[in-house]
Amino acid sequence: MISNCGHDENNRYKGGKAGDQTGGEWALIKWNNRQWKCVLRHPDAKVRKMISDMATAAAKNNKIGYDQSERYTFWQHLKASGYDPAGITVACEADCSSGVAAIVKAAGYRLGIQKLKDVSIYCYTGNLRAALKAAGFEVLTESKYLTGDAYLLEGDILLNDSCHTATNVTTGAKATTTEQTASNGATVVTKVDAAQGKDKSLTGTYEVTASDFLSLRAGAGTGKTEIEKMQHGEKVQCYGYYTDVSGVKWLYVVYKGITGFCSSKYLKKK
Repeated sequence: MISNCGHDENNRYKGGKAGDQTGGEWALIKWNNRQWKCVLRHPDAKVRKMISDMATAAAKNNKIGYDQSERYTFWQHLKASGYDPAGITVACEADCSSGVAAIVKAAGYRLGIQKLKDVSIYCYTGNLRAALKAAGFEVLTESKYLTGDAYLLEGDILLNDSCHTATNVTTGAKATTTEQTASNGATVVTKVDAAQGKDKSLTGTYEVTASDFLSLRAGAGTGKTEIEKMQHGEKVQCYGYYTDVSGVKWLYVVYKGITGFCSSKYLKKK
């Protein structure tokens, strides 16, 4: 899924009413091919998660709409809200590049990272690559990052320098080497296996039913490295990917921004 700020309520780029009038001006949508030229990835999982969370919150807040003529009002109200998109209560506007730049800049303030604070809200798609590279982002141009979402991490920035940018907010099933932030705050690097199958009917939110805890592992099977312990009642998201082990589906899931496998025997679909 991507957080996408693309057009106003009239499918135009300027002249609309402030705020999101349709729920689609800035929205969460499925990955789509905009002829992406690069993916900009911050090496710190905490930064990526912050960017993803803020981009998701912005997409869900209908006080934030699209208008190129008023594109900087989002930053003004984001700053006034304590850098929390969910806290914006006054109708305002962004466009694709000003929205991404504002969120990256706000992440810098929330995490205390000067290079991110220094990102200009006046960025446009033509100079966003250079601006984020200067802020510490890696520039990924391999085709596997540009032609689908399987290798993307949450918080990755998708960019076509000539026309559009958006934020990826979920981790793909083949993003096998990931730096993630564990629940204790530690940053860990874990190689997560790729899922072996996909079944769209498995897509959805699941609740942990194990009486004590359920292990999130780096692969399918109890012999794989444990990444996290998930408590009874906690929720995970599956996008349909899984690996079968002795007739039991181990679902490839996202838990608090961390990806891994867990046994479907101890999950209940909501």
